[in-house]
Amino acid sequence: MSAVSAPGGRGWAGKTLLLARKDLVIEVRGRDTLPPMLVFSLAVTLLLAFTLPDTSRPSTRIVLPAGTASVADVLAGFIWVTVLFAGLVGFARSFEVERHEGAIDALLLVPLDRSGLYLAKAMTNLAFIVAVELFLFPVFAVLFPIGLGAGVVAIVLLVDVGFVAIGTLFAALAAQTRSRELMLPVLAFPVLVPVFIAAVELTSDLFLGRPTRAVVSAGWFGILLAFDLIYVVVGALTFEFVIE
Repeated sequence: MSAVSAPGGRGWAGKTLLLARKDLVIEVRGRDTLPPMLVFSLAVTLLLAFTLPDTSRPSTRIVLPAGTASVADVLAGFIWVTVLFAGLVGFARSFEVERHEGAIDALLLVPLDRSGLYLAKAMTNLAFIVAVELFLFPVFAVLFPIGLGAGVVAIVLLVDVGFVAIGTLFAALAAQTRSRELMLPVLAFPVLVPVFIAAVELTSDLFLGRPTRAVVSAGWFGILLAFDLIYVVVGALTFEFVIE
């Protein structure tokens, strides 16, 4: 079977989009994934709003147990930790419908290259992550002295690509184990460390008012791009072996 065209009048892209749409329709009807992600994000945001002592300026230094950090560093760290944990909540449910209904085998019978299955799940997860960020970042911008320019949007999208690429792969692997809720973070945390360190460093610089061009020229931006590429390639090439 060709990966570009297949029987049934739909090509590779059409069937991939159809599978992604199926997952989104299930979420709209059941509301099992996105609400917990949003509630978690709101709880972390409110907790931070009441605990930070002085957030009037991004450059203000805050005393921490390990030293001092600027408000921008702390806010960037909290934002991305929130996205990380909220994302893992969503990833953990990526294959829940198929697992509960015993439909993973049926999913594998779809006349579509495994890369299409991977991309469909990744697109669904990306939609959930973006929905959380569309809520989280504006709330942070209202409560704290940060700006949300084009540079922040670009960094967010790049982080999302790497996060979703490897998170979807590990979600498929964890879904086939009994301790899937534990296995997913155990597998994902070590691999995601470079992406989220780069995210915090780049976002903090933007919150401090550094020009976008200077931030993009920084080494962390290159590291983020490199890991995005690695995770996308690894996810697409190994998903077939993981899901089967």
